[in-house]
Amino acid sequence: MLETLAGMRQPAPLRAIAGRVGLSESQTFRILRELERSGYLDHLGRSGYRVAGRSVALAALIGPRPALLRAVQPVVSRLAHLTGEAVVLHLRSGEMRVLVLGVPAPSGPVLDPEGLLGERSPLAVGSSGRIILAYLTESERAAMDLAGITAARLAAIRERGYDTSFGENHPGVNGISAPLLVHRADTRHSAGDDARPNELTALGAITVAGPSTRLAEADFPRVLAPLLGACRDLNPRLASLLGPQPGRTVQALDL
Repeated sequence: MLETLAGMRQPAPLRAIAGRVGLSESQTFRILRELERSGYLDHLGRSGYRVAGRSVALAALIGPRPALLRAVQPVVSRLAHLTGEAVVLHLRSGEMRVLVLGVPAPSGPVLDPEGLLGERSPLAVGSSGRIILAYLTESERAAMDLAGITAARLAAIRERGYDTSFGENHPGVNGISAPLLVHRADTRHSAGDDARPNELTALGAITVAGPSTRLAEADFPRVLAPLLGACRDLNPRLASLLGPQPGRTVQALDL
């Protein structure tokens, strides 16, 4: 139940949670009530449920999350200050991406990135997912639902080194995303993989996001240079911290 809620927009209503876990609303309510009594969840009335402090405290005691936050928080916070916009960091988890860190815009958040922590989204939706897809091999993408995204489009994104989004995930919010890259020599890939060891693969992505009235397409060039610089800064840190299979690390809930 906690894993399901952590991957949903919060607060999440009872009916939506029940549908996601495949239980009746009465069964789901009983479990949620016990988690709430134990301090793992907060119940916000008709708005629904959200992960509470005890869950967050427990997560901070296990896995590399504290080290991850220490490594990336200063870089992501500096990027938000330089661009004046919100910044979020996703890591790849199989066919999905997981939002692991968000810093609001200095002038106030368009949306609260902290409220979306743990949100899982398909790689085929949004610029942060497509920029990760662009650096995967054909064999890695073969089993994925690419939602009509062509190999030619992904090649163009890879050549450009970034991708953009216009209200795809949040209406009225635009974004520009760049990849967090490592050489495949730093990853364990199977003998049947179609990649060469010196090729790059994406661990995740950093996205600068803002309201369309302030971050229009014409404004992307002013944030691109600091965005790419932040990615270059974080690439070796994440490669060292997450190890050879960061996607499995995320799926194992170590983050």
